[in-house]
Amino acid sequence: MLMHWDIAVIVAYFVLVTLAGLYFSKRAAHSLDDYFLGAKTIPWFLLGVSGMATYLDMSGTMLQSSFFYMLGAKGYLVAFRGAVALSLAFLMIFMAKWMRRSEVMTNAEWMAFRFGNGRDGSIARLLSAISTIVLAVVCIAYFFVGSGKFLSIYLPFLSPNGAAILFFGIVMFYTVASGFYGVVYTDLLQSILIIVVIGFVSVTAISTGTPEYFEKFSTPEWHKLIPTSMAMDMPAGYENMKFILLLVLFWILANVFQGFAGPFDAWSSQRYYAAKDERESSLVACQWIILFSLRFLLMMSVGVLAIGIVDKVAEPEMALNAVIENYFPVGLKGVFIAALIAAGMSTLDSTVNSSAAYFVKDIYKAHLRPTADNAHLVKVSYIATSGFMILGIILGWNIPNINSIWAWIVMGLITGMLAPNILKWYWWRFNGVGYAFGMASGLISAVIHRMAFGDVPEYITFTFVIVFSSIGTIIGTFFGKPTNMETLLNFYRKTKPLGLWGPVKRLCDKEFLNDVSRENKRDLLLLLPACIWQVLLFWIMTAFIIKKWVSFGVSSVVFILLSLVLYKYWYKNLKRVNNMDTTSSDNEFILHETILEK
Repeated sequence: MLMHWDIAVIVAYFVLVTLAGLYFSKRAAHSLDDYFLGAKTIPWFLLGVSGMATYLDMSGTMLQSSFFYMLGAKGYLVAFRGAVALSLAFLMIFMAKWMRRSEVMTNAEWMAFRFGNGRDGSIARLLSAISTIVLAVVCIAYFFVGSGKFLSIYLPFLSPNGAAILFFGIVMFYTVASGFYGVVYTDLLQSILIIVVIGFVSVTAISTGTPEYFEKFSTPEWHKLIPTSMAMDMPAGYENMKFILLLVLFWILANVFQGFAGPFDAWSSQRYYAAKDERESSLVACQWIILFSLRFLLMMSVGVLAIGIVDKVAEPEMALNAVIENYFPVGLKGVFIAALIAAGMSTLDSTVNSSAAYFVKDIYKAHLRPTADNAHLVKVSYIATSGFMILGIILGWNIPNINSIWAWIVMGLITGMLAPNILKWYWWRFNGVGYAFGMASGLISAVIHRMAFGDVPEYITFTFVIVFSSIGTIIGTFFGKPTNMETLLNFYRKTKPLGLWGPVKRLCDKEFLNDVSRENKRDLLLLLPACIWQVLLFWIMTAFIIKKWVSFGVSSVVFILLSLVLYKYWYKNLKRVNNMDTTSSDNEFILHETILEK
């Protein structure tokens, strides 16, 4: 039950956020670049803070906390389904700088950079925009379910759906008004609140989790990271996850695929495109990882505290609410609720603002009103922002729980987009038709599988969807013609990617190719250490809360050694460059033009 001081804190927070939205509304209205990327003037450390706040969503925190509550240390294994976000290590090492080199605003606009402005580029751009919007609307529905479950406890006069609508209405107001400026700077405020709460919860869990406490409320199995048998006994509703070690293999595989594909959602990509240059884009990913690790302190702390009040936990996904009700004093309870609302708002506003960019830039302006001026397009962005939130509400209205929709998003919908988004970076023969076929077949197979089979083990969903998506991608690629060499050459010289680029490389001079080869070899060698570094950092936070001191100590030593390696070979090699500079000489331009004319 909320007391007057708790309510006062929450109301004060909402007023502050609303005022921030009004303050930034004038700056955001200048142009689309201002509205969606903050005119690329926002410091990288604020983009990293905003990224962390975006990933620390209310629904995901409730869901992952429930697994720590049910499974203890083994809940960390479930985190590989999405909470670990291993693709951040790929972004830190090479993907973020590749993205920033393109000088575009959205992933869909990037399609013209990769496939050209002809038919192939247009169809790839359209399918990219549509798929991104579909993913965004489904994620908005996911946020709707989680926010409704959480807030209805504190607004007993409203149903879960009613509480979520109230929450969405407030977010809609300041997101529509302030654009990306408002998103980033309110994320800073929200992050400060969240970190304060994480500190309190962590201290409470550490002081509560004595040996006597764990002996009374947990079992030895609860403290083990690795299950003692292949098939675990799972609570009702989670039976599909009993083969958790098998699932972990598929989750890690999905993480690796997502890393090589790069972020194809709207909200993650936005931070890297908005950075000042490729160096700052890479630093955004690094800071994102470091700050995001704090989330594991929060989620594991909730698990530790919730096992002591099992009789007050109505269902696993409500463990977070039970901890708030039973461990937080008046006033601080309001701060915690405001912080979790902040987490939900930061994720929702980023999702909505960034996906609106795809509709405005890549559908409306590209295909419906190519001559529209900035003032008109900003108005359309207001409508798109509101419209996507309404669609998410409609979709999420009858979804029963958070886990079911998240499992399908990760292993179904996102998996369906992997094949075309991987090949676009690494294979010269891949074209816009292949991308369009791959995205369409991935989306269709994910939806059909969900409708036909419902809730099945996630490794079945993953296999079904990725096979059909890959087949569609390859068929489309050879159905279409290769992208013209001039477009490929421009893409390769600016991006400098890994992969199969033989015909394109033959048009580049040796010095340029040697530079690209050195950079790519260094990045590949650093990739595995970076992934281990990230996984260890998140595990260190988890082990600290449950006092697995041996594991904590060993992991910390390895983490420090890897940090030194990354500092010397990654950080020291980050270059602040003009993104329009392709590091090629005028002679190389002449060579390219001569060969292309022939």
